[in-house]
Amino acid sequence: MNISATARKLTSTSRQRLEQWVGAGELYALVDSFFEVPDAVEKIRLEIKDTDPLFYDLIAWDKVTYEPPVLVKLNEATLEWFLNSLSLERWGLFVASKADLRTLASHFQKFVIARGPDSNPYFLRFHDAAVLEILLRTWNPKERATFFGPAQAFALPDLDSVDVTIDENLLRAESGLPRPEDCLVQLRESQLKLCAEAIDRDLVKVIYWHMRNHHSRPVQFIDRDALEARVQVAIQRARRYGLGTISDLAGYAALMFELAPNFDQHPSFRRVLEDQTVPNETKMRRLSQVISDAEWNEAAASYDREYWAKALAPRRR
Repeated sequence: MNISATARKLTSTSRQRLEQWVGAGELYALVDSFFEVPDAVEKIRLEIKDTDPLFYDLIAWDKVTYEPPVLVKLNEATLEWFLNSLSLERWGLFVASKADLRTLASHFQKFVIARGPDSNPYFLRFHDAAVLEILLRTWNPKERATFFGPAQAFALPDLDSVDVTIDENLLRAESGLPRPEDCLVQLRESQLKLCAEAIDRDLVKVIYWHMRNHHSRPVQFIDRDALEARVQVAIQRARRYGLGTISDLAGYAALMFELAPNFDQHPSFRRVLEDQTVPNETKMRRLSQVISDAEWNEAAASYDREYWAKALAPRRR
C-alpha cells in the first residue's frame, strides 16, 4: 500500500516522542503475527500458553488458530518503515519501556490468555489498538498498573487521524514486575461488547483506506461518511458467505465497487460463495479461478443502480 503521503499526517509532537524513545533505545512494537517485519531487527514471538495451569485442560489446543503477537525492538529505520508502510493497517501498537526485549516479552506473555466473564479462557488481543484502547479506558487503576508493568507508555495508531494516541503510565507497580497470578486478566461482558464494536469500527476504517488507495476510481466522488456506510454494507454482505479475514472482506468490498454491488446475485458467483464444500478462506481466490470472462462481464452488465440507496435506506430512518 503506497501511503507515504498519508503517513506524513503524523503530528510533529507524536513523531518527536516516538523518535525520542527510539534514540534512547526504549521503543518497541507489538505486531500482529500476520505482518512480516524487516528481518534485521531484534524480535521475540510470544507463545500460546496459559498463565493459569487450570486452563490447560479447558482449551482445545488442536483447534486453536489464534497467534500471539511479535514484540519488536525498533530502531530509526524500522520506525520509519512502520510509519510509512503500515499506517493504515491494524498492525499493532507501539510500547515505550526501559526494560530489555526479553524482560518485556516475558511480561506481555502473561497476558496472552485471560479469563472471560464465563470463567473460561480467552485469547486476549491486547496488541490490537482498538482492543487496548477499550481496556485502558475501562480497567481500574490496579489493572492498568499491572498491565503496564515495565512499560512507560503505549502509542496507539488512530485510523481516523492517521496519528498515534500516546498513553503514558502515571501509575507504577508497587515493586518490580507483577506476579504471574496477578496477570490473569478478568474480562467483563461489557468490555467484550465494547471491544467487538471497536474492532468492527476499525475494520470499516481499514477497508475505507484500502478503497481510497487501491480502488480510487469508483469511490473518488463519494464522501467519507457515505463511503464508510457502503463499506459497512459490504462487510455485512461478505460475512453472510462466511468471509472473515480482512483481506477477504476488503476483496469482496472491492468487487462491489469495481464490478457491481449486486455481483453476488449472478448464479456463477453465488454458486461459489454459497458452496459449503469450499473453505471460506479460499472462496475469494476461487472466484478468480472458476468464473469465466463472459460471466464477469455479465455480472458487470447487471449493475443495480439503485442498490446502495436501497441497502442504506434503513440506516437513514
